Amino acid sequence: MAVPKSLDLFAWSDAQQLRDRERLIEERGAEEGFGPRGLLIRDPYASQILDGQKRWEIRGRATQIRGTIVIIKSGTGCAFGTANLKQVLGPLTLQDLTRSSELPLAEREEFSRDGLPYRRTFAYVLDNPRWFEAPIRYQHPNGAVTWVRLPDLNLETVQYGASAYGAAQHRMG
Repeated sequence: MAVPKSLDLFAWSDAQQLRDRERLIEERGAEEGFGPRGLLIRDPYASQILDGQKRWEIRGRATQIRGTIVIIKSGTGCAFGTANLKQVLGPLTLQDLTRSSELPLAEREEFSRDGLPYRRTFAYVLDNPRWFEAPIRYQHPNGAVTWVRLPDLNLETVQYGASAYGAAQHRMG
């Protein structure tokens, strides 16, 4: 006998448990054995961050995460470098975004033309960007759209690019 949709409480429960688990993982540090966190960022923004041209990553939700994060170019299956997530600013106004020197001019012009990208807009403030010597493949978990855990990545043994631009951007970009 099929269970009527109105009685299917497990679907909500499973989805809620998954969200609660993701929130808990986001709030815990890498010291608890989950590995470093990777932030998924579209290019050209990921490259601009790693090149030091962009210090704010714009998002629709704040985060409690701080410290070294891995920069992952969305859709590549690879991590390309690291940056330090210092703080989160917001919610921001359109004027905050269009006047910020922390964003490339093209992105500020995009905001002027298109408006705020999110109802509530936040800036993840990044510094100390470093390219990896070569892109590092990772296993992308189903459903991950913002953050991923990288349990097999040891940032203490990673080889970094010799220059601010690194070799990774030229090999795969």
